[in-house]
Amino acid sequence: MKLLGAHLSPYVRKVAVILQAKGLDYETEVIIPGMMPEEFLAISPLQKIPVLVDGDLTLPDSSVICEYLEEKYPTPSTMPASAEDRARARFLEEYGDTRLLEFMSVPFIEHVIKPKLRQEEPDEDRVRQVVEESLPPVLDYLESRVPEQGFLFGHFCTADIALVSPTVNAGVGGYTVDAARWPRYAAFIERVKAHPPVVQALAVEREAMAGMLG
Repeated sequence: MKLLGAHLSPYVRKVAVILQAKGLDYETEVIIPGMMPEEFLAISPLQKIPVLVDGDLTLPDSSVICEYLEEKYPTPSTMPASAEDRARARFLEEYGDTRLLEFMSVPFIEHVIKPKLRQEEPDEDRVRQVVEESLPPVLDYLESRVPEQGFLFGHFCTADIALVSPTVNAGVGGYTVDAARWPRYAAFIERVKAHPPVVQALAVEREAMAGMLG
């Protein structure tokens, strides 16, 4: 099994954590957005990462990959048991992958990608607008959804890492969730990051990031 993508991608991270949670052996191959070889574009029609290769199957899209892993390797499960909770989990995963990531990615892009990889000046006004105006309603919603203890659906699921993965990138970019204003969500982030499969995935990332960003 092979996971193609960039270590700091929240989507690649999500899949890597699920692979770790299920105890599956895999290799990684670095594919960087904007620098994708032609052969990668042939297997990722949307030109996005990650792509999972499992035998003869080549599968793009992190959510599709996680669903596939759950169906083919159901133990331990990374989805809730009931149809109702599975539906709720899919929505929360989508929320993390879209709305949360849309805003959490801004500090990372402006403070890391632009100055260190593109040699561009960061747009501090953009960061300020996101932190002060765009993110608070999103965090208010998540504060109302996450539990005071444990994980979203009793045991660790894909939705848990989806609601935390974007915050890792934001943290690299210098932004952390205010624990005084959003205590439940801030505590939830720390619980998820302390979960062993997440710890393992983040350790690999730190090593890769040290080599790439210095």
